[in-house]
Amino acid sequence: MEVYRFQEFAYLAIPVALGLEFFLNAKDERQGKEDVPLGSYVLDFLGFVFAALIPAIFVFTIFAVESKMFASQTIALARLDRYAVLFLFMGGGWWQIYMFTALRARRMLKDKKSMWYLWTPFIAAGIFISLLVLWVSPWNLKWISSGWFLLIFGILAGTKARMKTVERTMWSLAGFTFFVEILIFIWLDSIV
Repeated sequence: MEVYRFQEFAYLAIPVALGLEFFLNAKDERQGKEDVPLGSYVLDFLGFVFAALIPAIFVFTIFAVESKMFASQTIALARLDRYAVLFLFMGGGWWQIYMFTALRARRMLKDKKSMWYLWTPFIAAGIFISLLVLWVSPWNLKWISSGWFLLIFGILAGTKARMKTVERTMWSLAGFTFFVEILIFIWLDSIV
C-alpha cells in the first residue's frame, strides 16, 4: 500500500467525530420524553452514516483499489475512491466541521457549559483539516483556511453571539460550503 494511503486514515477523525455528535444530539432529544421523537431516529441514523458507513466505504475502497481485489471493477472503484476521498474527506472536512459545531451549539442551548466547550473543537478541527488537506497547496491556502476558522471564531465569540445565532450561522456555512464543493467537483470532473 502506498504511504499516502496511511495519511488518508487521519481524514476519518472529522466524520467519526461528527457521527458521535449526531448520537449525542439524538440522546439529548430523547431525554425526558416518554415517546421517542422522530428527530432522534433521524439523528441516530445520520450518526451511523458518519461514524460507521462512510468510514467503511472509505476503508473498503482503499483496500480494494490497492490490493486489486476486483480487477474487473477497477474504473468503478477508482471513481468511488476518488469521490469518496475527495468529496467526503478532503473537501468535506470543512462542511462537516460546520455541522459538528452547529450540532454542539444546539446541545449547548440546554446545557450551560463554557464557550470553550464549543470553540476549542471548532478551532482544533479547523486547523487540523486545513493543515492535513492543504499542506502542499499553492498560495498558502493552509494558512488562509486556518485563518478563516480563527476569523469565524473571533467574530462570533467577540460579538458574544447567542448559541442560536452560532447554530444558524454554522448551518448556513455548512450548506453554502457543501453547495460550493459540489460545483467545484463538477467543474474538476469536467476538466480532468
